[in-house]
Amino acid sequence: MDAFEIGSKNRFGAMQLNLSAFYYKYKDLQLSRIISRTSVNDNIDADIYGIEAEAIISPTRDFRVNINASYLKTKVKGDQFFIDPRDVSAGRDDTVIIKDITLGSNCAVTSKVGSAAAANTFVNTVNGAIGLRGTTAIPSTNTTGAFSICNVLAGQAANIGGLFGGIDVTSGVAKNVRGNELPQAPTIKWSAGAEYTLHAGDVSITPRFDLNFTGESYGTIFNGAINRIPAYLVGNAQIQVNGKDSRWYLRGFIQNIWNNNATTGLYVTDQSSGLFTNIFTLEPRRYGIAAGFKF
Repeated sequence: MDAFEIGSKNRFGAMQLNLSAFYYKYKDLQLSRIISRTSVNDNIDADIYGIEAEAIISPTRDFRVNINASYLKTKVKGDQFFIDPRDVSAGRDDTVIIKDITLGSNCAVTSKVGSAAAANTFVNTVNGAIGLRGTTAIPSTNTTGAFSICNVLAGQAANIGGLFGGIDVTSGVAKNVRGNELPQAPTIKWSAGAEYTLHAGDVSITPRFDLNFTGESYGTIFNGAINRIPAYLVGNAQIQVNGKDSRWYLRGFIQNIWNNNATTGLYVTDQSSGLFTNIFTLEPRRYGIAAGFKF
């Protein structure tokens, strides 16, 4: 990684303001995917850049406001080709998507001459010979699919594929992710909090409230609406009582005030395990008390 950073720390009366900008050029950044029930690392080149700002405002000794914000831009650099488990045909209409009845995985039958009719006829010919049904249209797509046996289709592609202008049987058609955003990289993030300290003799009482916003992002390198993670907002609050010289404290807190169950991340399994999506969510609302002392 080549890293470039520049920053500035500033004081304007009651406000402390820190600014920074960064630009990272990654070579062979590792991203994980599930392939055949196994976690596999892909290596990609990527550019990451953005700005960050942090402000602390204290108009009085007892009142403080903090604000943090960031803008992040990520982009896959250069041509990078990978198979999308949710789109093994990569949108090509000359491809038949096969569900293997022996392994549960998918494969793709593609015409070397770009003919959808040739790919479908080949699959129908092989499936007819082994007692399986022919191809059928897949709703909301421009391609077709069938149940079959990928190894049998691959063997027959080598034997009789030439009769159909040439046939490829692969685990999928790779698509170019050049320019896509990296997963788990929200463009906008910000947080803000405020606290005020009240004094009662040797005891101080400090209520505090915080907001945290995370903008939308993608769960996979393939982006697309189905992999989008929506933005979410979380609120937290607490009140703390401090004893003389801060020798002891008692704190009550509530986290995730609105009990937001937003998705914070996701990953997709492969076809052999059902192509399900594993998601991660915010922890539910929590509240409690805490106490401590120094000695």
